[in-house]
Amino acid sequence: MTTDFARARSDEQRAVRRTAIVRTAAQLLGDGTRVAELSLNELARRVGLAKSNVLRYFETREAVLLALLDDVYGEWLDALQTELEKTDAGAGVSPVELVAEAISRTVAERPVLSELVANTSMVLEHNVSAEIAADYKLRAYAQAMRLVDLVEIQVGALPEASRIALAAAVNLAIGGAWGMCRPSPGMAAAYRSHPELAAMQLDYRVAVRELVATVVTGLLARPASEQL
Repeated sequence: MTTDFARARSDEQRAVRRTAIVRTAAQLLGDGTRVAELSLNELARRVGLAKSNVLRYFETREAVLLALLDDVYGEWLDALQTELEKTDAGAGVSPVELVAEAISRTVAERPVLSELVANTSMVLEHNVSAEIAADYKLRAYAQAMRLVDLVEIQVGALPEASRIALAAAVNLAIGGAWGMCRPSPGMAAAYRSHPELAAMQLDYRVAVRELVATVVTGLLARPASEQL
């Protein structure tokens, strides 16, 4: 939806503009636009600003997407915390399986998060200044540690060396599985025409669940002395 904006003159007005830009990016991705397809020109058109005006608030398209990732990742962690607080291990399901199921279910409900995580290192972290990069990484590290804290409440304490490894592995599971579970039209046609390839067409939620369960199990079992 296009909105006409007067030039922001106060910090409050600038914050409103920034929020509108980020929310518009979220709407575009939520409608099925891929990160690779989302242009700054289209974003500016949809938000109702000239491209040059968008650049008053964000230095690049990637800076917009990093701000959006920060928002949606925090929202996901809120949902994950709520989900884990409702879990009940009394039904014979291990804490590791409960964690893996909660992560996979809440992630699968958030395609915008998945699309952004899948493009973080190869796209979103490029074409930004050192200042923007550092601000994003500091926030991302805090979110990673919050994720680990939520997992540890369920499965027990991990060795210090395993904490960042766990957070990184969850992100790899989210991003890697997202790419593999969204085949190109040609690859999708190949799956349809060759039933023997069906096993290679992964279900996203199942793939994330299995990867997370495997990683958490391995980190809990591996001696701390072997983890760097």
